[in-house]
Amino acid sequence: MNAQKFMTFRVNLERKQNNPVAQATVRDFSLPLGIISGDFSFGFNPAETLLSAAAACLTSAFILVAKNSQVDVGNINVEMEGVRQSDPPRLISLNYRVFVETEASDEKIDTLLKLATRNSTVVSTLSQVLELNGEWKRYKNGN
Repeated sequence: MNAQKFMTFRVNLERKQNNPVAQATVRDFSLPLGIISGDFSFGFNPAETLLSAAAACLTSAFILVAKNSQVDVGNINVEMEGVRQSDPPRLISLNYRVFVETEASDEKIDTLLKLATRNSTVVSTLSQVLELNGEWKRYKNGN
């Protein structure tokens, strides 16, 4: 029987008095986040940060499953879009397009993307609570 493994992630977020930007920190890294609702002039807002995390996680999973499948990949670009409803405020769908540079067949890339989606911690978690739509295209300079 395979024992379940668990991993815990921790982030600290601090907002100084009257500052429209909060600082998220983890280990020796930091990320400024705009925290004024509806004001996009202070950097990534929380929803954009979530989409960035999903795109980074999907990219990481794609690279891992490609490596495990002995498929060479070059450049990867992920466009991630979340659709938000206003009442109650929440994301209702996640749409992504993966651009990948590889000589692998279309069928192989289809398989890799399905595996990556299942193996992406963030994307597989989000898929439990919202609609997930994705596709891939061959990477070209400038897409």
